[in-house]
Amino acid sequence: MPYFDDVRVFYDLLVGVFDALMKDPQIRQKALDSKLLVRFVYRNPEGEAWVDCRGEEVKVYTGGFPGEATPDASMSMELDTAHRFWCGELNLLGALSSGEIEAEGSMPRLLKMLPVIKPAYDVYKNLLREKGLEHLIVGEEEEED
Repeated sequence: MPYFDDVRVFYDLLVGVFDALMKDPQIRQKALDSKLLVRFVYRNPEGEAWVDCRGEEVKVYTGGFPGEATPDASMSMELDTAHRFWCGELNLLGALSSGEIEAEGSMPRLLKMLPVIKPAYDVYKNLLREKGLEHLIVGEEEEED
């Protein structure tokens, strides 16, 4: 059974993560310096999100991109895979190698952003707790023992 029945719940979490990350000036600047436009395509349930670092601020678009654009990188995965990533429980390189995540475009540029994303794991878990969704936190059981 998937973690989310409604992709909009995940969208809300994703936007919250990026809102929190962009409050850190160093993370914000690294993201903006990347000038990346990244598309994430989700399955089960279906959805997509775009992260646009090309302007004066980082913008997250859920459900699609407003207008015409070609992403620098595109990643396609089960929504459960994305959730496990944001919980800090997924090795991105391993998931790319195994095909669990399918990627196109500029992966080297995208992978350079991984160190910037690491603080997001705690932000994501805290958002799950704040929204009463702590039962969805992956890997938490082991930490409590």
